[in-house]
Amino acid sequence: MNGLKVSKTLLVKQGADGERAQVVIDGSNEAGELRWAAVKALKPPKKEVETALIRDDGTYVPLPFCELAWLLPDRTGVLVIFRPGSYTHPNGSDVFPRPNNAAIFNADGSLRFQVHFAGAPERSASYVIGLPFTRTITHKIMPIGRPGEPIVPPIVQFGVLVGTKEHPPESFYVLNTESGELTDGMFSVPR
Repeated sequence: MNGLKVSKTLLVKQGADGERAQVVIDGSNEAGELRWAAVKALKPPKKEVETALIRDDGTYVPLPFCELAWLLPDRTGVLVIFRPGSYTHPNGSDVFPRPNNAAIFNADGSLRFQVHFAGAPERSASYVIGLPFTRTITHKIMPIGRPGEPIVPPIVQFGVLVGTKEHPPESFYVLNTESGELTDGMFSVPR
C-alpha cells in the first residue's frame, strides 16, 4: 500500500439548494456538535451524497457509496458497515447483503475485502450492526480475573457489534483486518 495512511473519514451532505457540507466521522477530537454545525446549517431536506477519506498527505479520496467509514487501528484503511439497500447493484440487490454487510477499503479507496464470519453457515442469522471499537490487552488474565504477566507487545483488537435476528443479546466480535474474518469471544451487551 506504499505506506498510505488515512487521517480522517468524511460524510458529505447536500441541502435542498445544492450547497454541500462535510462532517468528520472519524479522526477528529472536535466535539460532535461543532463537527455537525455546517451540516445542520444546510437547507432541508438534506441528503447524503458522498463518503470520503482524507489521507495524511491531504489527498481527498471519494468512495463510491454514502455510509459511515471508521478508521482501522493502523490507519491503512477503513471499515464500512452497510445498511440494507445501500451500495446496491443497478438491479437493486445489495453488494454487501447481510450477514456479511461490512467491508474494508484501503487508503487509496480500493476494496481490500468483504468482512465475513468465521464458520459462516452457522452464523447466517447474524449481521454487523455497528459500533466499531478498539481494545488493547496488556496482561494475561488469571483465573479469578486478576491481571497476570504483561503481554509484550500488547495485543490490539479491533471489532464490531454483531446482532442476530432471533437470539439477543448482541455480542462484540473481533475483526482480523488482514483477513476480514470476524470471530466470537469478546463479551455480550446486556439488553
